[in-house]
Amino acid sequence: MASTPFNTSLLGTPGHYRPQQTALLLLDYSHFIINNTGAKAHSAVKVATSMRAWARSHGIEVIHCLIDFSGDTDPLHTYKDLSRLQGLIARVQTSESGSEPAELLEGAADKTFYRRLGNISAIHPADVKQYLRGKGIKSLVIMGLSTSGCVLRTSFEAAEEGFVVTIISDGCADRDQDVHEVLFSKVLQQTAFAMTAAEFQQGYEETI
Repeated sequence: MASTPFNTSLLGTPGHYRPQQTALLLLDYSHFIINNTGAKAHSAVKVATSMRAWARSHGIEVIHCLIDFSGDTDPLHTYKDLSRLQGLIARVQTSESGSEPAELLEGAADKTFYRRLGNISAIHPADVKQYLRGKGIKSLVIMGLSTSGCVLRTSFEAAEEGFVVTIISDGCADRDQDVHEVLFSKVLQQTAFAMTAAEFQQGYEETI
């Protein structure tokens, strides 16, 4: 039963961990990235909004992880295509599209972390990992934009850091739908559980 995500007896499954040991990570749902990801991104935002409300109602902490487009933190000068990254900052500042949709912010404030443009993994910054460990979080439920970017890189790093990782497939999207499908069918499940929001909610509720 090692592959069963809601086997409460196994340390490597999300079903083993209580709500206070679980966090929902919402990755890069900014207007800029939504608009540059395509139509599927808007469906993913709806799923994320519903998943956020469900998580909060079950005592699961919700954490927003966003790219810092403010210009306060420049990309490292050694990054490939540095001028392109700097241009992105200027574009986002001009359009004021670095914020999240209002529906993802309704109600009491969630914890939010910002990371340097060019850092793709949302848990790469030391303060994010310190916060998770300080709160006793063991299981991460991840969803965001895009599948081939922050979702992929965050899930791999999180697993290597010892977190149990679940990825919500219908809360993710990619500009290339074929890439999205290949990643979920052949890559992400190497180190993470992957399922829809409805599947996770139903399975998790049966364990608590």
